[in-house]
Amino acid sequence: MAAITSAGLGSGLDVASLVSQLVAAERAAPDTRIAKAQSKAQTTLSAVGGFRSALAGFQDAAKALRDGAATKLAATSANTTLLTATATTTAAAGSYSVEVVQLAKAHKLASAPYGSSSATVGSGKLSISVGGKAFEVTVSADDPSLGAIRDAINNASDNKGVRASLLNTAAGVRLTLSSNATGEDGAITVTATDLSDQPIVPTGTGLDALSFNSGNSQLDEIDPAQNAKITIDSYDFESSTNVFADAVQGVSFAATKAEPGTQFNVAVAVDITAATNAAQNFVTRYNVLNATIATYSRYDATTQTGGPLLGDSTVRSLAQQARSVMASSVGSGSVQNLSQIGITGSTDGSFKLDADKFATVLAADPASITNLFGADGYGGKIFTIAEDYLKSDGRIKTKQDNLNAQLKDITKQQDALDNRMSRVESRYRAQFTALDTIISQLRTTSNYLTQQLANLPGYTNNS
Repeated sequence: MAAITSAGLGSGLDVASLVSQLVAAERAAPDTRIAKAQSKAQTTLSAVGGFRSALAGFQDAAKALRDGAATKLAATSANTTLLTATATTTAAAGSYSVEVVQLAKAHKLASAPYGSSSATVGSGKLSISVGGKAFEVTVSADDPSLGAIRDAINNASDNKGVRASLLNTAAGVRLTLSSNATGEDGAITVTATDLSDQPIVPTGTGLDALSFNSGNSQLDEIDPAQNAKITIDSYDFESSTNVFADAVQGVSFAATKAEPGTQFNVAVAVDITAATNAAQNFVTRYNVLNATIATYSRYDATTQTGGPLLGDSTVRSLAQQARSVMASSVGSGSVQNLSQIGITGSTDGSFKLDADKFATVLAADPASITNLFGADGYGGKIFTIAEDYLKSDGRIKTKQDNLNAQLKDITKQQDALDNRMSRVESRYRAQFTALDTIISQLRTTSNYLTQQLANLPGYTNNS
């Protein structure tokens, strides 16, 4: 312990300094021990978190391969200007000859031209149906204008999907009605009824002039209600939209431009790029896990210090299991190990992917890749191993809980030390204050006796 020095006034004792130094000296050893234990627990907890993250990343990559990421099919159109295609998990490999005959259109009607939006049209009721679903609009005699009719249609609470607009043409203002739905199912029918309040207007320009049905076609048809049509391998298909989701199982076609007579190919095959990326991610995630374990488990001979997870049984067990699976053979097909598809190991424990070799094997025998990474292959085995460590009550969670419990206990130890040192400080302060008082009293007594002795006859001060 360092020497205690003090300088004071009065009694000569600097009580505050003495107490501070004594408490600091007594506190130093347990403080160091607690700080060291806390730092170790926090460092270990952080390392366990890093290990968990690396393992979870590897598990995700393995799961993707187990679930078919390496053999996922993609639909490719040879003419994306006319049509695009996408494949789902239920698709099968194949090739199709496609022709886009016509695109779907929304039904659109227009009235005769009027002088302005405020021009009088007529009052009564309009029955409007879209695809057989009707709603009714009442046009009041108080405002039988073209603009009022537009607003009444758009503001109808039960509007079945008709949008009304005013179109300013060279000939005048026209009321247009557009269906919100494309295809024949979105056809609009308009019938004028209850015209008892019809104002006196020229024949053919009143509210009945806005009718459009099989018996009355006062409205002009700008765009017909038209289904999209395509042919696939010479068979005809129709859709009320430009999407054909059920023509080929697992494949969705989206027509974007019609060009009758032009045929092109749509191929459904394994997505080599996506598969290669999935395989590369599997390799990369394993390498991250391998490097993480090596970093946290390293021993530095120079400093004679070990990583926070050096010798940890959980980490060591997982590392051994993962390496064993990566080095093993699986299944009974023609492809049974990673090296056959271009995934090979290095001296540092990492792996690398030969993308060209992988793509070659995948193109020639996609089923072998499916088996290699399936539920009984590398994807399934790695996922199962990792799950034992990563699940909510798994081995990593147990370790994290134990470390968090240690940190809570260390916090309690720190609080207990603080309380004990507070009591020690109070005791020392009381003791030294009492000592200071006694010394002060003794000094006063000494001075008094000296004065009394000096007054005695024959007293000589030899000092």
